Amino acid sequence: MSFVVLLFFFGLLIAIIYGDAEKRFLTLVIGTVLFPNVALFTTNPSISPQHIILYVYFVVEFFKNRENFNKSVFSNLLTIPIALNIISYVFTAVYNSGIASKDMYYGVRDSIDCLGYIYAAYICARQVDIKQFAIKLIPFIYVICICGIIEIMLSDNIPYRLVCGAFPHYNGSFDLNSKVSLIESWRLRTFFTTKHPTAFGMLLMTLFLFYLPYLKNKAFEHKKILIALALLALNIFLCGSRTALICAVLGVALLIYDKMAPLMKILIAGMLIFSFSALFAIMLENFQTSHAGKGSSLDFREKQLLFTLVTISHSPIFGNGNKFTSHVIFAEETRAHNSSGEDLGGLESVVFSLLIDRGFFGLFSYYLLLLWMFILLFRHRKNALISSGFALAVAGTAFVTLSGTIGNCSQFLFLLAGYQLGEINKDKLEESGPELIEQADDKA
Repeated sequence: MSFVVLLFFFGLLIAIIYGDAEKRFLTLVIGTVLFPNVALFTTNPSISPQHIILYVYFVVEFFKNRENFNKSVFSNLLTIPIALNIISYVFTAVYNSGIASKDMYYGVRDSIDCLGYIYAAYICARQVDIKQFAIKLIPFIYVICICGIIEIMLSDNIPYRLVCGAFPHYNGSFDLNSKVSLIESWRLRTFFTTKHPTAFGMLLMTLFLFYLPYLKNKAFEHKKILIALALLALNIFLCGSRTALICAVLGVALLIYDKMAPLMKILIAGMLIFSFSALFAIMLENFQTSHAGKGSSLDFREKQLLFTLVTISHSPIFGNGNKFTSHVIFAEETRAHNSSGEDLGGLESVVFSLLIDRGFFGLFSYYLLLLWMFILLFRHRKNALISSGFALAVAGTAFVTLSGTIGNCSQFLFLLAGYQLGEINKDKLEESGPELIEQADDKA
């Protein structure tokens, strides 16, 4: 089976190289989901099939359609926040290790592996209609969801074992020669070919909110969308990620709230404000104390926060260095000498890892990017095809804040939200007329 997996991987690369813009991006999405970043070709440097697919995508786009590539990169709606994030990586590296250092290399890699997905989606969206992309992706969603159900039935994640076992190196925590399952006595858990149920939850949640507006769109077959949404909703429950469930509900609530009359909005906002203290008390009562085997609690997050503040006390602005969290705190050498990594769990909020790695400047630039995305998508929510974009941005922000970016799960948010941002850019140029489009092209 390893030969089949490798053959499929190289088949995806061929599809990217020889396919059109639509096929290239669909292949990128499929490859990003199917090949987790714990499956590796090499460990030093760390190169996974997921990385290769992304890098090949950019190389092909650069040579096949350089004009669109340049416009997408240099005339992006997120140019300012993305530039600030890149500057943050550079300043962190220079402050901690100097410009010619591994720290700088880690910063370059991390910025590409994180922010590259926004550019990839943006590049494609300028060429391919969002409706076509959404329709073509539905069969793959069926596959993802059916595999999630089978994983529960068998108590074994066979796709994960097959995919990870096909590559020379594996950096995960499972024994691939036996059953792979995270199902617990008190909750079901699935993760398909992602690294963790949390990452799978992010994928399912973003897809659910992405497709929700299409339920009433006449351009889509109502039955197909309904089945896809039902399967996604079921798998959000089965994956066992409470964060995914809460954020999906949050996104749906925002969409419903946005459709209400102004008076109803005021009444509901007032009720929420008055009931917030009671809701907060209930949350404290249920999540304040950690129970064995039952996930993180508020007192555990408090411990993580205190550790973070102590760790950055000598460099609060630029942090301790790019990848410091993963390469130092959670490194195998560190765990061999003490249990600090295990005692801290996974620093489940992106706030903690950002502060430790890149300091308050990195934290500010990252959340500015998410805020910028939300504002742009909120302003264009009247567009039926991307009307859920602002809810997706809010839910995604809440997700990474509550549970971090385990398995680089933010890539799923950036792929779908980035495509919606590309649709906004395309609509703006089309509304401006041919003359302004030519002027925009000349400036780019």
